[in-house]
This record gives sequence, structure tokens and C-alpha cells, in this order.
Amino acid sequence: MTSAKSLHITVVSDVVCPWCFIGQRHLRAALTEWARLYPDREAPNVEWSAFQLNPDMAPDGVARDDYVRRKFGARYDEIMARMADAGAQAGISFDWARVVRQPNTLALHALILSAPSPAEQDALAERLFEAFFLEGVDMTDADAVSALVAPLGVDADRVAACWDRGGELQNKAAAADQQWRNNGIQGVPLFVFNHKWAVSGAQPAAQLVKAMAHAFDDSEQAAT
Repeated sequence: MTSAKSLHITVVSDVVCPWCFIGQRHLRAALTEWARLYPDREAPNVEWSAFQLNPDMAPDGVARDDYVRRKFGARYDEIMARMADAGAQAGISFDWARVVRQPNTLALHALILSAPSPAEQDALAERLFEAFFLEGVDMTDADAVSALVAPLGVDADRVAACWDRGGELQNKAAAADQQWRNNGIQGVPLFVFNHKWAVSGAQPAAQLVKAMAHAFDDSEQAAT
């Protein structure tokens, strides 16, 4: 349970969503600003939750360029340019040419949710974002993913368990995804503060800080 003196942030996202990557960078900046503004407060507890952009995607994915062009149609150039510009402002140099495959992300969500601590969840999410959007790693390849998360202390057996279709870890990720859909969520990123207040979209860091302060103040008032 969140105490009146703490702040819990749930990040609902998908690691193949460019706006979620931008949102992750904005949240990181917001957390840095929060620590500057309120040095005597506990650091917020950040939890990642699963949402699949394409829950019906085939396990081996599809060609990324075909997928994006079908999705955006005649607005392809406009939307890709807008995402690239927003990414640059967040310090992300999207390399669209290197992203060759759009994956089913259930196993990747299972991997994030398998982390034993919020810090490892956060590190895994960031590493997967970077690998997909900046390095062009094929995220349908369990061996490739295992190699990139090994430096974070994740062993191959854990990755294999996350790739087990119908296994406990994928079922956990699917249940989290379905819960958000049952709550009416249709797009990500979504930031939920103290399980009550939500901000949708890759909002600037300043907006996230305002939402964090509102949620923190609300929990303090509720405790009095």
C-alpha cells in the first residue's frame, strides 16, 4: 500500500511503441526534477505494467516497414517525421532503417514483469527500448534478447521461461494487458500515480511533475 509520504507510479507501455520510449525519457527527467524539488521525500516507486500494441501479432512478427506503412497509410512520412522530432527533443535518435521486424511483445512484457525489483524492471524496459529502436535487435529472437539482457544479470533460463507460450510468466503479462483493456485503455503510454490519477501520452517532464505533485498532495490530504 502506498503511504502518505510516498509516491507510486505505474507505467503502462509497450517496448515497441516509440511514444512509450519518449515517455520513458520524459519520466526519467521528471524523476530527476522531483528529486531536486523535494530532496527530503522518498524516491517514487516506479512499476512497469504490460500493454500490447498488437496482441494478435504472430509470434514471429512481421516486417516493420510493411507494418508501419499499412498502419499510417498516406500519413506515413508526416507521422514518422513527427515521432523523430519528438524523439530528438527527448534525446532519442530514432534509427527507423535499423528496425526491421515488428514483434509480438508478450515475451518481452513477461521479461520485464519477471524482474525481482522495480530498479531491474526499469533497467530492462530501457534496455529493450534501446535495443529495438536504436540497435535494430530482432526482438522475436530469444537468443538475441538473452545476449542483450545478460549484462543486467538476467540468465538464459529466465529468458527461456519468458518465451514459453502459455507459461506462467506470459500468462501474468497477458493478464496485466487484459486488465488495462478491461479498464478502457486503448493506447499507451499511460502513467498512473498512486493507483488513482492518470496521465495519458508522452507528456513533457514538467507535466509529469505536476501530476506527481497532485497525487502526492492528494494522498497526504486523504491521510489526515
